[in-house]
Amino acid sequence: MDALTPDLALTGVPRGGTTLACRLLGEADDTVALFEPMAVDCLPHDPDAACAGVTEYFRGARARIRRERRAPSRLHAGKVPDNPFAGRDANAGRAWRAEPGEMVVDKPLTDRFHLVIKHNATFMALLPQLTQRMPVLGVLRNPLAVLCSWHSVDLPVAQGRLPAGERFDRGLARRLAGEPEVLNRQLHILDWCFERLLRWLPPERLLRYEDVVASGGANLYAAAGVQGEPVVLHDRNAQPQCDRERIAILAEALCRHAGSCADAYGRETITALAKDMLEGVPDGRG
Repeated sequence: MDALTPDLALTGVPRGGTTLACRLLGEADDTVALFEPMAVDCLPHDPDAACAGVTEYFRGARARIRRERRAPSRLHAGKVPDNPFAGRDANAGRAWRAEPGEMVVDKPLTDRFHLVIKHNATFMALLPQLTQRMPVLGVLRNPLAVLCSWHSVDLPVAQGRLPAGERFDRGLARRLAGEPEVLNRQLHILDWCFERLLRWLPPERLLRYEDVVASGGANLYAAAGVQGEPVVLHDRNAQPQCDRERIAILAEALCRHAGSCADAYGRETITALAKDMLEGVPDGRG
C-alpha cells in the first residue's frame, strides 16, 4: 500500500473537519470523494467480514462511476459541503443540510482514478483490520472545538453515544452504557477516537484540521497522494458554538482530564482556544 493506491478511506473525530477534507479531496485532479455513502448498519458485526464489505463497496462504487459517471453520497445543493450543518439559527440550533443523493461526476478521470470514501465512527472502529486492506487517512481537531460543536448539533454524540463505533467495539458500548454523565461519555468518546487514530495510523496519514486549514489543503493533498490546488480556508475553531458558561465548563473539564484527547493537543492549546472563544461571545449570551 502506498500513496498511489487509488482507494482511500477517510475517517476522523466526529465534527473534526473530515467533511471539509472530503470536499477538498473531491476537488483534486482525477479524484472522486464520497461523503458517507454506505449503509454501514448493514455491514456484518465481525470486523474482518465488515472490512470485506467495505472493500467490495469501493469496488462497486468505482465500477459504477466508470459506467454511469454517478455515485451515492450525502450532498447539499448537489455537492459535498464543507460543513454538513448550517449556521446557528434563532433558537441556537444548527440544521443538518447534507442528505443522501446521487453525485454527478463531471470531471476527467483516468482508469485508475482515486476514490475516497468518508465514514467516521465505522472506519475508526475498523481501523485495525481496515489498515491492512487499504490506506486510511485520519483527521484530528482541537478537542475543545469538537466538544463545543457536539453541544450545538442534534447527533448521538450530543448525548455521549457513538452508535456506529459501539456496533463494532463492544467495550466502547459497555463503557458508555455504564457512565451516567453525558460529559464523561463525551470525553471517553474523544479518547477512544484519538487513541485509535494515533495507534493505527502512521504520522504521515494523520492530519490536524488546523494544519489542513493553514495549508489551504496542500498537506491533505500530499498525504492522500493526489494533485490539487490549495485554496484560502478559514479556521473555525474560535467561532463559539455554545454560551460562555458551557465553553468554560468544557475547557475546564478537558484541562483536568487525563486522557489522549487533551494530551495530544496540550492543555495550553486548549486554554488558549477557550480564551479566543470567550472573546467572541458577548456577556449575557446564552
